[in-house]
Amino acid sequence: MFPEKDIDGFEKYWRRRKPGRSTALHYASDVRIFFHWAHGYGPADISVHVIDWFIEWQQSLGRAGSTIRRRVIALRMFFDYYAYAHDLDIQNPVKPRRHYVDCGERLPRVIADEDLNKLFSLMENNPRDRAIFTLMLHGGLRVGEITTLKLSDVLVTASIIPRLRVCGKGQKERIVFISQTAQYLLNAYLAIRPKTTEKKIFLNRKGSPISITGIQLQLASYCRKANIWATSHQFRHTFASRLITSGMPVTSAQKLLGHKSIRTTQRYIELSDQQVESDYHRNIQFLEPQIQYEEISHGN
Repeated sequence: MFPEKDIDGFEKYWRRRKPGRSTALHYASDVRIFFHWAHGYGPADISVHVIDWFIEWQQSLGRAGSTIRRRVIALRMFFDYYAYAHDLDIQNPVKPRRHYVDCGERLPRVIADEDLNKLFSLMENNPRDRAIFTLMLHGGLRVGEITTLKLSDVLVTASIIPRLRVCGKGQKERIVFISQTAQYLLNAYLAIRPKTTEKKIFLNRKGSPISITGIQLQLASYCRKANIWATSHQFRHTFASRLITSGMPVTSAQKLLGHKSIRTTQRYIELSDQQVESDYHRNIQFLEPQIQYEEISHGN
């Protein structure tokens, strides 16, 4: 029996606990995926073995370790919620030591300049989308932060650099400076934006605030046309990587990105560590003659 009401309650619980974040949406989606797969099983019927089989199924589909781990965590949270909501004394079938997948630590993925050019050329006749994705690329905004931007969050006066007031994770506000290009494209969109009492900046075709899914679907459409693959969050990764490559202090990049921990920002140093690159090229010359000699000797 598919536990739709329980999943809805679970999603509402996470919306109350993490307002303004996509946690509730992702967790509820993960739980729905599980119960669609576990057809015929109710929450009380799930054993540790069923969780084992689900993980194996996800791995057979080639899902990333981080995705599987998040889905298993979502399931553990759901079963805790289910037991509490129904006042049941049952064991949670998700066992962290048994089920949490070791997903390693991947470096952030950036979008190549060639692919960016393809995507923005496809947006040439869509001022809204050009403004949205330029703010991601030039300001490092998350897709959820784009959807919550209000007209009053645009701070532009003659005495200050153009900036935005952004509400990030955990309802934490930060100031994001915007480039001249981003300001120009934002103004171009605002000039044609439908006249409405809606306070959110970016609207869909119906005049309602655009959703996270709406932005992701737009990007997916552009990617299909350009025959490339990119995610909304990769625009933010590209922004961060460029900051670090240009020599910006990691503490300044941390503030612009809204990272709680500087360790998160430091991941981008590994993408563009110019000192390591310089050291490599300076020292590889001492190894190259030896490699060439060994290859020649082996060939003889």
